[in-house]
Amino acid sequence: GWLEDNPEVRATINRWAQQLVLNAIVPNRKEIGAFISEVIARWDTTTLIDKLELQVGKDLQYIRINGTLIGGLVGLGIFMVDRLFA
Repeated sequence: GWLEDNPEVRATINRWAQQLVLNAIVPNRKEIGAFISEVIARWDTTTLIDKLELQVGKDLQYIRINGTLIGGLVGLGIFMVDRLFA
């Protein structure tokens, strides 16, 4: 509660956090990215799918449905154009 009631302390903590990111993370972003890529590259397909479903959750089902519908419509459009001009 004291942090919520004290905007000066919040501002100071935000400045410190920004400096930490600028000083520690930004200069090492290539190494951090390489580390993350290496970890993900070691995952098998089942692990990758499980982690994606855990993070994305219900949205993944909507993405699959949308992908199916859009893919079907694009395929139908290509088929129709092919039939019209064939």
